[in-house]
Amino acid sequence: MSQMNNTKIIATLGPVSNTEDMMIKLINSGADVFRLNTSHGNKEEHLATIKLIRKVSEKLNQPITILLDLQGPKIRLGIIPEIIILEAKQVITLVEDTQTTDIAVIPVDYRGFIQAVDIGDKIFINDGKVELKVVEKTINQIQALVINGGEISSKKGINMPGIVTTIPAITEKDKDYIKFGIEHEVDYFALSFVRTMDDVEKAKQFIKKHKGNIPVIAKIEKPQAIENMDDIIRCADCIMVARGDLGIEILPEKVPIVQKELIHRANLANKPVIVATQMLESMITESIPTRAEANDVANAIMDGADAVMLSGETTVGKYPIQAVEMMNRIASNVEQSNMYKMASKTFLKDNLSHDVQLARMFNELEVKAVIAITESGYTAQILSNSKIIPPIIAICNNIRLCRQLNLLWGVIPFMYKKDSLEYKEQNVEEICKQLISSKIISKGDKVVFVGGLPSFTLNKTTVVKYFQT
Repeated sequence: MSQMNNTKIIATLGPVSNTEDMMIKLINSGADVFRLNTSHGNKEEHLATIKLIRKVSEKLNQPITILLDLQGPKIRLGIIPEIIILEAKQVITLVEDTQTTDIAVIPVDYRGFIQAVDIGDKIFINDGKVELKVVEKTINQIQALVINGGEISSKKGINMPGIVTTIPAITEKDKDYIKFGIEHEVDYFALSFVRTMDDVEKAKQFIKKHKGNIPVIAKIEKPQAIENMDDIIRCADCIMVARGDLGIEILPEKVPIVQKELIHRANLANKPVIVATQMLESMITESIPTRAEANDVANAIMDGADAVMLSGETTVGKYPIQAVEMMNRIASNVEQSNMYKMASKTFLKDNLSHDVQLARMFNELEVKAVIAITESGYTAQILSNSKIIPPIIAICNNIRLCRQLNLLWGVIPFMYKKDSLEYKEQNVEEICKQLISSKIISKGDKVVFVGGLPSFTLNKTTVVKYFQT
């Protein structure tokens, strides 16, 4: 059986990567999931990208997952005619507007911005690179002192830590994109600036109301979300540690501990967890990462992350392919290390649930793969969360489920083109033939089949079959 990494890689698509040729190169370099950021672009552009991803997926005969990231209640600058460099100690004017033609006035695209801030409040722009302090306020504008200068341009994000806004958790733009995503069958929605479990519930209800069945990823990037992390993890289908905004909303030195806590709690709750933002940030302009960045990716994987994500590195960076290759190599080195394997065994030893004890058995059998026949994906998710050593091949007869399972740690989804997934001897033999033909396993490999439909629990109905191809 060919060696594949268990940790999944999410690559955000943008101007440098949303062509057919680049998508193929990113996939061949190790990308499993493509993220579309609705904070940028429009529906026509995103639809063209979705169609291109599906075309590439069919061409490579490989399920490619699409993650549609909703903007959420994010405050952004309006349209600015050109890039502006702000200098420290400079005083600037900000107004509520969608755009401006006067570079002396900076528009903020949020009705309620002036009312929300007070003199002395801090405002951060462009992922915290630019820091302002409000020094004067009138009915229609504010004056702000530049504390830390830098570059700003159209649609850059704004953070105002500790300031309460009136924007709903799911904006009208988000609702529009949820309907768009349902219509065009994206595989995951990422919900931005989640504060409570209620935010996730509202998103799920809206999806269901519009006849969608798409999992929701809750992005943790607000202090309130940290306080409510257990409830949010329980309600969401997946968690994303969105460190960019999180590192502005809370002190940067607190982010590493919060990240570890979120990964740990998501693992215990059997929920996939993604670590995102600034993982290989220097590779936007440099061909190799800093040693600290390589260490950051490795530590996230060692702690139990199911997936790691690239943003600017693959949207506007000079080295998108090299960034994915580097992340892939880091994941490979971590997963082959004895420390990582021991961490997996310790998790299984300490967890006494029936499903996890079955996973321990798979490790001890030293099989090449565990083949999970699944209609709902639950079997594959339980095995994935157990971080077993053998790869998990998820046999589905639903292409959308295949694409969704592709995000899970250690899972290789395989589309079995049969109407029924009923566990029969002839199905087992036919599946093995197809897997060998697809070069996912090799003749002579020892594998274990797991079937327990419609859900997987360790009981009398669960089928576990040891098989040599």
